[in-house]
Amino acid sequence: MKRKTYIVLTGLVIALTILSFSFSHFEEIPKSWDVEKIHSMHLPLPDSSMVANPVSAEYYYQLPERKAFKAYPFYMPGREPKGYYEWLKQQQPEIIFNAADLKTEADWIKAGEIIYDMPEVYEPIDSVYLASLPELEKHWRKFIPTTKDGVIPFISIVVREKGRLEVGSRTCGMCHTKVMPDGNVLKGGQGNFVFTRYLVSLLRVQHDFQNVPDSVTSVRINAFNRLLFEAPWIKHENQERLKKLSIDEWLNTFETRPGVLHRPGTGLGYPVNVPDLFNVKERKYFDRTGHLQHRDIGDLMRYATFNQSADKLDDYNGFTSFNRPADPKKGNVTRFSDEQLFALAKFIYSLQAPKNPVVYPEALLKKGETVFKEQKCFTCHTPPLYSNNKLTPADGFTPPEDHFNKYDIFDRSVGTDATLTLYTRRGTGYYKVPSLIGAWNRTAFLHGGYFATLEDMFDKKRLNDDYIPTGYKPPWLEHIAVKGHLFGTELNEEDKAALLAFIRSL
Repeated sequence: MKRKTYIVLTGLVIALTILSFSFSHFEEIPKSWDVEKIHSMHLPLPDSSMVANPVSAEYYYQLPERKAFKAYPFYMPGREPKGYYEWLKQQQPEIIFNAADLKTEADWIKAGEIIYDMPEVYEPIDSVYLASLPELEKHWRKFIPTTKDGVIPFISIVVREKGRLEVGSRTCGMCHTKVMPDGNVLKGGQGNFVFTRYLVSLLRVQHDFQNVPDSVTSVRINAFNRLLFEAPWIKHENQERLKKLSIDEWLNTFETRPGVLHRPGTGLGYPVNVPDLFNVKERKYFDRTGHLQHRDIGDLMRYATFNQSADKLDDYNGFTSFNRPADPKKGNVTRFSDEQLFALAKFIYSLQAPKNPVVYPEALLKKGETVFKEQKCFTCHTPPLYSNNKLTPADGFTPPEDHFNKYDIFDRSVGTDATLTLYTRRGTGYYKVPSLIGAWNRTAFLHGGYFATLEDMFDKKRLNDDYIPTGYKPPWLEHIAVKGHLFGTELNEEDKAALLAFIRSL
């Protein structure tokens, strides 16, 4: 009897230990704002004398913490249910994220999706905004995809105070969510919401609808320029152009296309291809330029908070892109909690690329795989990630000797345009080798999104000076040769078709 009791008690102790470990595992949440780790995860700028210095941990943790309020669908104007806005005004505010309730891996992942869709920016839906919706709809229906029910899943309506409605925007999902052709929503995909065009539509309609003077619009544009593009230490035409453009020229240049974005730290007219978020856990570097290293979940948490406004507090040898308030509690910059960031990272790690619904003949795929090997594509796009997870130097950049000990470098340039990585705040001198998994579902290719299809990558005509890119093109140019990455451009049509089928099957 004693032996049975001992066995039962031993089993109970083991079970409690395992359960305790399961709970404590989620209590060990990394500290996101660790200045030493922030410095070590950054690759140096091409001009290594310039350093991006973050705010102190003391400053960061005094920033107001964001709260996740319940959000409601934003419909394409005219497609919302009858009386929708009046109904929303009757709703009570509701906070829907509470870290104390999260016990299991599944709990954290589900909560992370809430943070993925949590807005950073709120704009009031007042009588003027509601009156402008019919005019905005004329713009939006041309480029904003919606679900079958007419919902725009990239923005939302948030109730933070009863009777007061706000448009919530600047979420992770705004750039990394795709409405598929069947109207379903794919979170983590290369987004097809053109945020830059959306922002331009607001500026244009508000400018006309409210008779805003040019001087006021110019102030807003100058603030955008400083926040997104300015880097006074860089001598390049993209910095000079900021000073010369009229309002209309700036608006036309700022607009991009699906899968391409003028994000903070890029150059006006030199936007960046928006990545999907699949297989992030296996990726060693963030950004097309490998701007930040990814060593563990803490780095992903830091990267997320950087991209949701924390990086605009950086000091570049005295230059800041934003008027940093002396008192962090009195500015308009907010922050995620570490628990929110941990949940968000868990959600992102859980995302998996969907398979292409198109089924290719087995013989075609085998031939495509043979071409892939014969062309030595696997050297850079190495299975199973179909990326060697390395950085390639851009033309005009010579990696310092110590970089070969610190970073994963494939010391061969593919010859693509070097502006993004040499002449912007996100520059490193390198480009990251992207994964080909999920390439079938993308609408922007190369780091600048010059191509809208995979076929364009292998079209030799793109090397000619009279080429007109199918993707993004700086509006001040009628034609532009898209050079570099010549692999596969000499293939015959049969081999090319097989290679494309193989890539689209990944």
